[in-house]
Amino acid sequence: MSVIKQFKIPLLLFLAGMLLNIFGAWAKIIHLSFADLALTAGMLVQGAGVAAAIYLLVKDKR
Repeated sequence: MSVIKQFKIPLLLFLAGMLLNIFGAWAKIIHLSFADLALTAGMLVQGAGVAAAIYLLVKDKR
């Protein structure tokens, strides 16, 4: 199994979280009320992507 196929979901989660963080930072700059929510959601999605990648790395070593 290629590395890209194996880590497709964690990579997509991480990139989606990064886009949410960029959007949240832009919203914070222009003082929108939902900016904090967007930043928090982005961090949580990025964390889920990292956790999924770590899980795949640990699962394959067994």
